[in-house]
Amino acid sequence: MSKPAFYRQVDEARFEPLVPATGSWNRKHQNGVAVAGLLAHALEATPTRSPMATTRLTVDIMRPVPFQPVETRVRLIRDGARMQLIDAEILADGAVVARASAMRVRSEATPAAADLTLGLPLPEDLPANPVTSVLGTGHPMETRLARGSMRELGPGGFWTTFNADLVDGLPMPGLARAAMAADVASAPSTIVERGKWSFANVDLSLYLTRAPIGDWVLCDAVTLSDGAGVGLVNTVLADRTGVFGRAHQTLFLAPIEAA
Repeated sequence: MSKPAFYRQVDEARFEPLVPATGSWNRKHQNGVAVAGLLAHALEATPTRSPMATTRLTVDIMRPVPFQPVETRVRLIRDGARMQLIDAEILADGAVVARASAMRVRSEATPAAADLTLGLPLPEDLPANPVTSVLGTGHPMETRLARGSMRELGPGGFWTTFNADLVDGLPMPGLARAAMAADVASAPSTIVERGKWSFANVDLSLYLTRAPIGDWVLCDAVTLSDGAGVGLVNTVLADRTGVFGRAHQTLFLAPIEAA
């Protein structure tokens, strides 16, 4: 039996969203997890002149991505042997709706800093308690709260793994796994009351020393705001072997209008 998937690849650059890509705030749109993953997939599929690792990824969601087949487009900005700069876009009906930029740096053996760990429980030691009801039992993105609570405001940490392919039949790139996990970091670290306020992120930036190792990614997040309609989520990214990066999101805070 095949895994579920977020997308089905129609041709080289065209992708059809599947049920897991359905928007959390509006079912006529694609969710940010899927969008970030698809952009990362497009970037990772682009060859390099020498072995490289992605050290920075920025994602901008310029407008809601409609739940319909979309096209990806990639452009090399700099293609060197030691560094590569690359842009990717998602287009719907010919218009750019989301974009990403990545920096890749050559891979080479160098001294490493001491491994950093967060001291949080491992996923197998945690109950299947999702960070939000949207990601409840049976969802292809499985999450387990490591600290914080869905019922209380404040910082939150969680482990996540994917019981689905990003693109049907293809292995999920490590960069996509990290970006998709980080996109949900605002859920357990919210500073506004659920059901009364929306807190959709409009961008996502990752800074990485390496790709995640293994199937589980740990996100430990804190959200800041000065009460001006904007939030900032700062997230530490880790796996079983230690910390491998940081992620940041800008939140658009707005009251939810009563029906």
